[in-house]
Amino acid sequence: MQLLLRGFIFRVIFTGIGFLIGLIIAKLAGASQFGTLSLIIVNAALIHIITGLGTDAAIVWHGVAGENYGRNKIFSFTIITAAIQLLFFYIIAILGYLFLGHTLLGSSYELRIFFAEIVYFTGLVLMDKFLSLYYSQHEAKLCNKILSFVAGLLLFVVLVIWLIKPAYIVDYPIWIYSLFVFIPSFILALYFIIKFNPAFKNISQEEMRSFSSFSFIVLITNLIQFVAFRADYWLISIYYDHTSVGVYAQASKFAQLLWLIPGVLAGLLIPALKNTDQKLSDSKFISLCRVSFYIHVALTVLLIVAALIIYKFFLPSIYFNGFLSLVIMTPGYLIFTIATLLAAYFSANRLLKINLIGSILCCVLMILLDLLLIPSLSYKGAAIANLTAYPITTAYFVFSSMSITNVSFKDFFAIQRSDFDLFSGKVLISDNPIT
Repeated sequence: MQLLLRGFIFRVIFTGIGFLIGLIIAKLAGASQFGTLSLIIVNAALIHIITGLGTDAAIVWHGVAGENYGRNKIFSFTIITAAIQLLFFYIIAILGYLFLGHTLLGSSYELRIFFAEIVYFTGLVLMDKFLSLYYSQHEAKLCNKILSFVAGLLLFVVLVIWLIKPAYIVDYPIWIYSLFVFIPSFILALYFIIKFNPAFKNISQEEMRSFSSFSFIVLITNLIQFVAFRADYWLISIYYDHTSVGVYAQASKFAQLLWLIPGVLAGLLIPALKNTDQKLSDSKFISLCRVSFYIHVALTVLLIVAALIIYKFFLPSIYFNGFLSLVIMTPGYLIFTIATLLAAYFSANRLLKINLIGSILCCVLMILLDLLLIPSLSYKGAAIANLTAYPITTAYFVFSSMSITNVSFKDFFAIQRSDFDLFSGKVLISDNPIT
């Protein structure tokens, strides 16, 4: 099946390997340490959004927008924003550890965790910045192939460690995950510099204003959206403990597998929708939404069955406490797959206010429901909040898109014969044919 871009399958492989490594860490390190790691990931993502200022989306959008933003200029903007972002984090991380006595992301008192957090955040920034840079140059296949190949090698290393010296994974789970993020991102950045030999270019004030105006709304939207998605982690850690966070985090990671395909597609849609040579039409985009939804209905059933098997035969028994939460939240995650694709469509067409309003709606609903339900129901309450907030937010995105795409509500769900063209290879390939 050839959907949109040839790099799609490689991105799915990379993300899937990340899930497997997380699963191994959850099994060997236990729910408490896995909960701590999950909080580090969440806190790093929040700081990344704030310090990133929405520049990742701006890099992709401007890179595919036209000839005014060539490779060298986009590369220069990428390096500048990455350097500023990392410098800011290093300063606050060092000051926090010196004066507060604990790490910024995980509140650990250990120096080794401090350095692991530095490595993790550096990899996170490089990963997102250079993914955006590759995507802006229509090199999705190339970068995702690199990521999947390196991730495969790292998974092999982790499996060898598990067989020979599993205590390393038990004692250093944060380092294991940090290196899994840092090593592929470093290789990705190094390969781009070696292959394309980019040069630094001056960016005019007008160009900087264009970047900034796009980035600001994206920043606010991403920040609100992130709080909506992960406020439950923080509230569970406040009302309960890291073990409860670990149990809920594992259930969430299962549910988030439903966002794997639409999440990858969302990252690739802007280049596809903005590609002047082979532009993805609105009709094909709606067709993609329909097919994606029904594929995910089937995947939901498989996910629940696979999760049940993993809970019973692989993970420690304490994680099974989160299985009911997984069953409750999964329909909400399923329906939200449509919103994920629509948000990418709005971003590609610079309809950023729709994304902003949708994010605010989701955030308000999620936080209110979390505050009401988590204190008494723990992670089951968080699951009910997901089940309620995600479908309502998706309905807003669908109704907002109807007047723009000239389709009705049922068009998002009524399968048509032309939808099967998506499996024929006739849909655009918005990737460099020479890579």
